[in-house]
Amino acid sequence: METDNYSKILSEFESKASLKQKIFRNTTEVFGLLKTQLSKIAVKLQTDYVVKDPSVEVHFKESGKFEGQLKFSGDMLMVSMHTNVFAFDKTHSIYQTKYIKEDESLSFCGTIYIHNFLADSVKYNRLADEGSLIARILVNKEKHFMVEGEGALDFLYQSMAENVVTEEKLTDIIERSILHCLDSDLLLPPFAEIKEVTLNQKQSMLASSGYPTSKNLGYQFKSEIEQNDNI
Repeated sequence: METDNYSKILSEFESKASLKQKIFRNTTEVFGLLKTQLSKIAVKLQTDYVVKDPSVEVHFKESGKFEGQLKFSGDMLMVSMHTNVFAFDKTHSIYQTKYIKEDESLSFCGTIYIHNFLADSVKYNRLADEGSLIARILVNKEKHFMVEGEGALDFLYQSMAENVVTEEKLTDIIERSILHCLDSDLLLPPFAEIKEVTLNQKQSMLASSGYPTSKNLGYQFKSEIEQNDNI
């Protein structure tokens, strides 16, 4: 004879466990499609530009089932999929939309991240280097999605109800992410702020193939190097 608790467990399996498995499968499928589009864009860029200037390197590679890297010149677009499913904080504005009010289970999402790192950070394994999160794609059980991100990606794909995953939309997200990377240049810090360095710090820089570097800030200031040394 089933107890009330056991019946509740079966109900929770249906409303949560099966739901999250479906979202995981959807997100995995979308991530596979995203990697396919990245590969196509790499081939197209090689055809349309790299033949004109072979010194500009462009290629895509998978780093595993849940990660891929698009290298273009000195930049790296790194895409990754989280294997867990998330709910929004209850204060999030998504709960005020008609789409979610009619079915709250539509608010549960898988997550795909798009990061920008310097290609040399990966090449030389400079673990102290910093990248930046350009966007994250949130996918629900209906394969609808929304994007939180930088620039136009912060508002173009906000409506979970209206946005269904397509190759065209994923290509647009990738292209806008690439443009954001290309528009973010390394900036030289003031000379006076980096002129003093200890021998230990300099040796640490040499061991990691150069100055620790951030895509947003240029290579790090002395205070940042000291902070990393203390971690």
